[in-house]
Amino acid sequence: MQNILIVHGWIHSAKRYQRLKKDLERLGAYHVELYEFPGFGDTPARYKRDILSGYVAEMRRYLNEHDFDGIVAHSMGGNVVLRAILGKDGVRRKPALVLLSPVYQGVGILKPLMLFYPLLFPGMWLLQRPFAGCRLLVKLASLFTVNSWADIDERIVVDARRADTMVAVRTLRELTFDCWRVAKNKGMKGNMTEKIPPCQVTLVWGKKDRVITKRSMALLVGDLGGCDVRVFPEMGHTMVVEDYDELLKLFQKGVACRKRFSGASDGDACRTDYKSKNSSKNERTK
Repeated sequence: MQNILIVHGWIHSAKRYQRLKKDLERLGAYHVELYEFPGFGDTPARYKRDILSGYVAEMRRYLNEHDFDGIVAHSMGGNVVLRAILGKDGVRRKPALVLLSPVYQGVGILKPLMLFYPLLFPGMWLLQRPFAGCRLLVKLASLFTVNSWADIDERIVVDARRADTMVAVRTLRELTFDCWRVAKNKGMKGNMTEKIPPCQVTLVWGKKDRVITKRSMALLVGDLGGCDVRVFPEMGHTMVVEDYDELLKLFQKGVACRKRFSGASDGDACRTDYKSKNSSKNERTK
């Protein structure tokens, strides 16, 4: 039985992954825990300034107190998990990671929106009002992260309404301008003040993702020294909504947690440089 932690992305909540938790545990090979960030879902806000750093510190404490074989993290969750595990003062035990369109080196497409940053607070507050028109506005705004209207469900509206307004807006700004990078191993170009702890990483990205660019993902793969890459040609930013069956297949095939890294020495980074059949096919269709 493998212990898996699932970490949600920005504006979502742990309840978004309740279905995945049930389906994975039904397979009989996984015990699944759902993590929820303060200020989202049912978890009260705890940080009002430097929120991402607070999330990273709390995630690091949580991982040091629990023993997980693998972590599945989406978007903001992927950013926080990477920083908690591969940043300075990382965790003692290194679980395998499945990163679903993680935010890395900021979100360039959102930077022009930050020119209107003060207006985002009343805008978010308006979207959260319990009116039919506001419900429609939330769904329209979600088309930025979910490519098909048919995939936008009521959970998206509920999660948006339950999020703390101040936390949601300030976290979005921090993610947009985040500049943290994985430090590189000795012998590679770049910052060598930290070494990459041993860690198996599977990176999942949709070619129709409007939030996370191919350049950002290529930068992350390079900084990791190579990793398992899965590219889905028809997927956007939110795999759990847009391509749930394929997400479940990653676990059915054992991709999510093939190996644990707990005793290897620092610097023995996992370099698989692997591309799936879907990825190879995608490359040929460019």
